[in-house]
Amino acid sequence: MLTWLEALAPFVPLLQTVTWVVLIGVGLAFFRKQCKMILDAIRLRIERGSSIKAGPIELGEDLRELEYVKPTPDQPKEQNILSATTTNGLIDWPNERNALYENSRGVFLAHVLEPSGMVGQQYDIFIFLVRHKSEEFDDIESAEFFFGHYWGNKVFREEPKDGLIGISTSAYGPFLCTCRITFRDGHVALIHRYIDFEMGRIFEKMPPRPYHENN
Repeated sequence: MLTWLEALAPFVPLLQTVTWVVLIGVGLAFFRKQCKMILDAIRLRIERGSSIKAGPIELGEDLRELEYVKPTPDQPKEQNILSATTTNGLIDWPNERNALYENSRGVFLAHVLEPSGMVGQQYDIFIFLVRHKSEEFDDIESAEFFFGHYWGNKVFREEPKDGLIGISTSAYGPFLCTCRITFRDGHVALIHRYIDFEMGRIFEKMPPRPYHENN
């Protein structure tokens, strides 16, 4: 007479197969969000023409194909102007560049971003003033930021706080930031920065922050 173990022996391979199918199904159901993220990241990398690589984050192949301009030692000022103006006689490149520095007094806009935890927004963005070769903002009275109609066409006025002048927001797409800087001596400078999402490439492999209604 066969024991129950001997009776079940022919069905062991079938039971093993069914068990694996169930485990895989449960795993896919439980981790479906993570699987979708991985597939989306792979699809995005393929669309951009970049290689798929695990481990440290690297720049996409599209950026590595850009022409590389090697920094060179300083040359005499006259030689710099001559080489620049003879390339295109319509623009005096050094003077145009210096005029931008002088008008803004070396103050420009910078921005950093991180994945947003707010529903419907892609990134939280931090926009702030930086100064060429200096961290001093004592001569600045205020900075006004304008983002456009998605922010109600409002102008956001900010004053220096703990040595920093800036503002933060959230957005689901890139936008143009216009900033008017008012210096304490009455000088006004208008500067701009396109708030792009290109830095978001470094977050492609990272899981998103949990969504919430209020950031």
